[in-house]
Amino acid sequence: MTTVAAATTRVYDPTGHPRIIPVQAAPRPQSLEGLRPGILTNRKMNARALLEAMMGEVAGAVSLASAPVVESKPSNGPPIQRIVDSMKESADFALVGTSD
Repeated sequence: MTTVAAATTRVYDPTGHPRIIPVQAAPRPQSLEGLRPGILTNRKMNARALLEAMMGEVAGAVSLASAPVVESKPSNGPPIQRIVDSMKESADFALVGTSD
């Protein structure tokens, strides 16, 4: 006779505990003309390609400087402060997004 051990299923609460950090938005420029763009990717498979294509569309409408691409680490949360500081130094505005 074979004995079967009882199985246990653990269920986690999917709602989590979100952190809300208040921040003040940067002022919007009157125009993007001549500004230095930046691209912040989350290192997921299609993120860089999608964001670069979107920036190409913007660059087709207004004259922009070249756009440095910075990869966010970790990919599952906000970028570390060093990356934020680097973007502030190299870009006047940033295109940020995910591509899951």
